[in-house]
Amino acid sequence: MAERSRSRFMVPQFVLLTALGLSTCKAPPQRPDGATQPVVRVGILEHRQFVEFRFDGKANFEHPGSGLVMRGVQGGRWRVEAVDSRPAEFVYRLAVGTTGSRIRAEEIVRSLANKKLTARIVKLKRPQSLRLPYVSRSLYQVVLSKEFKDEKEARAYQNLIQPKTGSEMVAVPRGQAAGFLRFTNLETQYSFDARETVRLDAARIQVLDVDVGSGYHWQKSEDRAYSGTFEFVIDAYGLITAVNELPLETYLKGVVPSEMPVSFPAEALKAQAVAARVEAVTKIGVRHPFEPFDLCDDVHCQVFTGTSKVADASSRAVESTRGIFMIYRKELAEAFYSGLCGGHTENNENVWLMDAKPYLRGVLDRDGSGRSRLRTSLQEEKNLRKWVDSSPNVFCNTTRGNVPASVGYSKKYFRWKVEYTRSQLEAILREKTGRDFGALVDLVPLKRGVSGRLKELEVVGTKERFVLSRELPIRQALSKSTLYSAAFYVSKRGGPNGLPDKIILKGAGWGHGVGMCQIGAAVMAHKGFKFDQILRHYYTDVFLEALYR
Repeated sequence: MAERSRSRFMVPQFVLLTALGLSTCKAPPQRPDGATQPVVRVGILEHRQFVEFRFDGKANFEHPGSGLVMRGVQGGRWRVEAVDSRPAEFVYRLAVGTTGSRIRAEEIVRSLANKKLTARIVKLKRPQSLRLPYVSRSLYQVVLSKEFKDEKEARAYQNLIQPKTGSEMVAVPRGQAAGFLRFTNLETQYSFDARETVRLDAARIQVLDVDVGSGYHWQKSEDRAYSGTFEFVIDAYGLITAVNELPLETYLKGVVPSEMPVSFPAEALKAQAVAARVEAVTKIGVRHPFEPFDLCDDVHCQVFTGTSKVADASSRAVESTRGIFMIYRKELAEAFYSGLCGGHTENNENVWLMDAKPYLRGVLDRDGSGRSRLRTSLQEEKNLRKWVDSSPNVFCNTTRGNVPASVGYSKKYFRWKVEYTRSQLEAILREKTGRDFGALVDLVPLKRGVSGRLKELEVVGTKERFVLSRELPIRQALSKSTLYSAAFYVSKRGGPNGLPDKIILKGAGWGHGVGMCQIGAAVMAHKGFKFDQILRHYYTDVFLEALYR
């Protein structure tokens, strides 16, 4: 327990409110009066031909803003389907960055011009309900001027310009989709049609067959329960998207137990609650600007399971940190987090197309307030190999020392190994990249981040060689689902004609590695660190402030 008072943790610029029972130094900037918690719109099911759901008792169906469709409708099992629908037309853009600063967006445009790429700035607006201090009202997305009629054409151009810039594909609807919603009670066969968005006002709704962990090794579907209001929308694809609308703090009670086991120590759950609150607000208007919701319910934004996993321990963590955000200077700090960093976290710009954030620096996951550094660089191949083959004394190493029993499952992620035959990996690479590279000769690491995570990996084939860029695309290209992390090295076993017979990937950690390491947070809490100390270990120089009560 003595570890929590060690002076190696830096004194923060500002510290948490006296009301939380912690000491204070400087007073944080004044919070503008009237700030209230935002309402969040969460996409539960996207682009479905039909959705099935249940509710008990009676409920009202209504059009938002235009009145009732049906009052006192009997519950039971219902089905809503898209009828006579057709999608809107789409164009595809390649986005190279999003920022809250117009000046910074213009700088990006100029830097692309120096690379013979023309770009323009698209202004994205955040919802009117998002009225909090430190939150920019507008966002500026830099997109290449060239637009594409289909995804295949956009992907080909994306591969062509990859040596000059990374990019992300954005599908932009033009015009309106058509169609209407048909609701049917599957028990009574009663049905009605609606040509506008329909909102269901029920105490509790259970949605059937919800996608979970799409693209990851835990992918599945399950039934989930929700509170708040529910909307069914004919989306731009002429299909159904279901949206759950609810207050931010209620949303967090469905996120925290979904992102972190409720058996983790209380201070870790509090740190998770703050990080999840910040993540939600900073991603509104950024992740899904052309969808009828703010955030999706899966890993892409944050995992949200409605009321299905709500627990007393995680709800207390949300309530005890109500309205608290992380601030860096005069802006809301982004609070990325991942499962297990493997001993060292990563710089944000090495993972995503975004500017380097001073508070999202890679740190050694060891006591030292984020200031500890390794003596050798993990960006060098020989050092990364030694690091992966070792068992360093870091918080997230649950294979050694005194750790809580609740993190025992993480041992297999701290250090891991995947073996492929050459033909197995060739098949995966062809499916994931669409490239005809011939026989696989080698995988060559080109660039690594400060945690050793790969930024660029060259695939060498007998017909062609090409480069995979960025952490997640690399992980996705080398696995049927998604590889645990990009902090790995490659070894081969010889085969005929100079081609490898087996390819072995040996790695460290689970996830992108930016920001808070959740297993490290649990171990820190077990050792006696408070949630604000945990956050300041992983997010450099932030202070905490309650923006609403």
